[in-house]
Amino acid sequence: MLAFRDFPGHVQLMLLTARTRLRESEIEQIHALTSGDLNEPLDWEQFLAVTAHHRVSSLVFESLESTRPPGLPEFVHSELQHRARHNAFEAVRSANEVRRMASAFTAAGIELRVLKGVPLSQFLFGNPNTRHVGDIDLLTEPSRLPEQIEILRTLGYDLINPKSRLTPQRIASYVHFWKDFTFLGHYSGFELDLHWRLFNNRFHVANRIVSEGNYETITAFGVPMRVFSPIDQFIYIAAHGALDAWTYLKSLADVSGFLRLFAPEELDQALIRAEELGLLSQISGAIHLANDWMGTAISNPRLISAEEPVGRRIRERTTSMLLRQNFKPNRSYASPAQWLRLEIDLVPGIRSLAEIASRFVWRPRVWAAVDLPDQLFWFYPILGLLLLPRHHSVED
Repeated sequence: MLAFRDFPGHVQLMLLTARTRLRESEIEQIHALTSGDLNEPLDWEQFLAVTAHHRVSSLVFESLESTRPPGLPEFVHSELQHRARHNAFEAVRSANEVRRMASAFTAAGIELRVLKGVPLSQFLFGNPNTRHVGDIDLLTEPSRLPEQIEILRTLGYDLINPKSRLTPQRIASYVHFWKDFTFLGHYSGFELDLHWRLFNNRFHVANRIVSEGNYETITAFGVPMRVFSPIDQFIYIAAHGALDAWTYLKSLADVSGFLRLFAPEELDQALIRAEELGLLSQISGAIHLANDWMGTAISNPRLISAEEPVGRRIRERTTSMLLRQNFKPNRSYASPAQWLRLEIDLVPGIRSLAEIASRFVWRPRVWAAVDLPDQLFWFYPILGLLLLPRHHSVED
């Protein structure tokens, strides 16, 4: 398994500069790497490639701006600055879209909460621009979904997943087996995930955060957004990263940001909460990975050993994906079987296995391939066995 020292220089520099509240020793490492004192000259093109792929360009730019390493080439600084400015523009647009949606949903008597996004950036980094802006993730109740789809349509968002015609029975099935609808804004260009739970598998214990968690309001660009409390947000981010096999190290940068921000008593509360949820193994694995790759140096007697089987297998899978794909892994390269094994690792048990199998045969892509009336809805599991799935995707 990879240790920090095993990474090529350009990846080491990315991992160093994707940290917040840098220590003096880390700043010295940054200067040494950029000046070529520790290794051969850095491959700066690959440095730009991995920072873009792992979605940490703005965070890296801020670190380099604050540390001012003399060996940083001008073209690298210019490119990162361009990305950071673009991300800042996207962050403002994202907050404005959330404001529009929240206003429309509130007028209809429906509450929306924000997952990750610009409020998380504001909390972790003190700047809503720092964290990479991608999709908009909102959390809602699964009731009144046809009405919510219509509200979003009036705001310029079209449903793109599931792609099939929706009926009451299809909606009920989709809500049972899947966690969100995906929309695309034909004016804004944003992809929107409208969640009713956090993970597809109903037996993933982190889903309890939705009903049991604490919420607070964070304001970014003057827009108040309802979000998970910091401890619940940390647990969600860490569990999400584990299930994603840390495909994009942005999530590990988030975990590192929390760990560098938390006071010891807050971390202790987070670990107690993780243990109550049955997530201590996954959260411990995330912390050990952050210690090794992000320099967080967290020690706590509640942590489960880094050699615990589940955490070790996740790290092995993450390392394998990094090495196999030149440090730029992609979800679409993994087979459904690989993601099945990962989900079984993280959500073990007979009920979970039955859930995964049921989700396979009730795939909504089958609805689009064969459009049956609701009276024949029972026939879809048979078709689900006959139609092979594609590579891993949000839908399949």
